[in-house]
Amino acid sequence: MNLLFNRVNLIIPIIFSFIFSQYFMVDIEETGESSLFIFQDSITSLEPLDQIGLFDSNGIIDSDGNTGEILVGAGFWTGSQLEIVGIHGVDLSQFGGPILPGAADGNPLTLKVWKADEEMEYTVTYVVGTGAGSFDGLFTAIEEIYLVEPHF
Repeated sequence: MNLLFNRVNLIIPIIFSFIFSQYFMVDIEETGESSLFIFQDSITSLEPLDQIGLFDSNGIIDSDGNTGEILVGAGFWTGSQLEIVGIHGVDLSQFGGPILPGAADGNPLTLKVWKADEEMEYTVTYVVGTGAGSFDGLFTAIEEIYLVEPHF
């Protein structure tokens, strides 16, 4: 019973935090192409309710095929392993189809962290345990995140 009570006490604030204060808002549609990023429970620099944003610094940002920084995935840290899917862009224009925004194949992952208790966004570096740390259609396991500098 006590374990259930503790889980409910953790889940309720996360739900309210998600509803009322989501910082990284992914506003692109899924394309059917993606990479999985696994954030292992060994990460020590994050607190529950911190948010992780997956960015491609040179991804496809619009239906015209322009490139630039784009948020392609986000999730809330709870203190245990977290999986976030990074949406890949798809260019079907050579077949008369649309250009769908998202990460470009092969580009490196850029991470940003929103520290909820500080209300501050950080650029971060990270340690990859498995995978390439890029948008390659596979998966990357991240062992640790280091906060570099806040953005005001």
